[in-house]
Amino acid sequence: MKSFYRMWSIMRVGIVIVLFTVLTLPSSGQNTFEETIEKITSDNVRGYIQPMLDGFGANINSGFPGSARIKKMGLTFKLQFVGMGTLIGDAEKSYMATPPEHIAQEPVQTATVFGGDGAVVEHPVYPLNYKFQNGLIDASIMPFAIPQLTIGDVFGTQMTIRYVPIPEIDDFPKVNLFGIGVRHSISQYLPLVPVDLAAGVFYQTFSIGDHLDSKATALTAQVSKTFLVLTLYGGLQYETTDVNLSYTYTGPLPPGDQSDRNVSIDLKGENKFRATAGVSLALGILHLHTDISVGKVTVISAGLGFGI
Repeated sequence: MKSFYRMWSIMRVGIVIVLFTVLTLPSSGQNTFEETIEKITSDNVRGYIQPMLDGFGANINSGFPGSARIKKMGLTFKLQFVGMGTLIGDAEKSYMATPPEHIAQEPVQTATVFGGDGAVVEHPVYPLNYKFQNGLIDASIMPFAIPQLTIGDVFGTQMTIRYVPIPEIDDFPKVNLFGIGVRHSISQYLPLVPVDLAAGVFYQTFSIGDHLDSKATALTAQVSKTFLVLTLYGGLQYETTDVNLSYTYTGPLPPGDQSDRNVSIDLKGENKFRATAGVSLALGILHLHTDISVGKVTVISAGLGFGI
């Protein structure tokens, strides 16, 4: 039991480090994630943050158990620490933003949360200018990490649970993640098929501070083949990520503008379908796996687990 709590503590620390790196390490300036969001108008916050939401959605919908081998009745108890990362390309580093009407009328290309310096727009007549927010994350991959527990097998069914409650630490906002999913063996109904088949459904909720709440759902179809300690696996997945972003705008408004500063926007992750291919090793109670998923975005995942 002591070793279980020790591993859980290590996982929590790892998740804090990853999230702190992603959300509070700016490429320029000293603004934190929440402070930067509060200075972006409702017209532009969607474009600025969408690539990050796509990355988060793709990440938390990754790392589910890969092997489709599920016994009809037996004992499975496996605790894993799964790391995943969404690849960030040039397309995720800029978007077309809307400048204030009293400065300019045409959209301007500027940095997303993954970009560099924000664009500066000058008034065509008066000595006025407007600077868009800089990017916060200078990286080619957006990392994440999740602990998960898989238990089973009952009537060819396994359950996987994810749970991460992290309180606020200094300037780092509180984080909560809860996920639950089930996978069911299809192979038990097809005894002559030479591979293992399974289907699953996963549901997760995730929040960062007071600004961002999300829900993610994934439907999976998996196939695998085991050779002694080596398992090759793959699958197809349909997923959705729904996000609500709420904040109070603290940036400047045009003279005389009395607009409501309270902003609430619903966004959706753009990743819908993905194909996954991976490999895992079972060395006694030690389990290792790595895979790659390709869809709207590309996600690389790897995990270390202990159990039977």
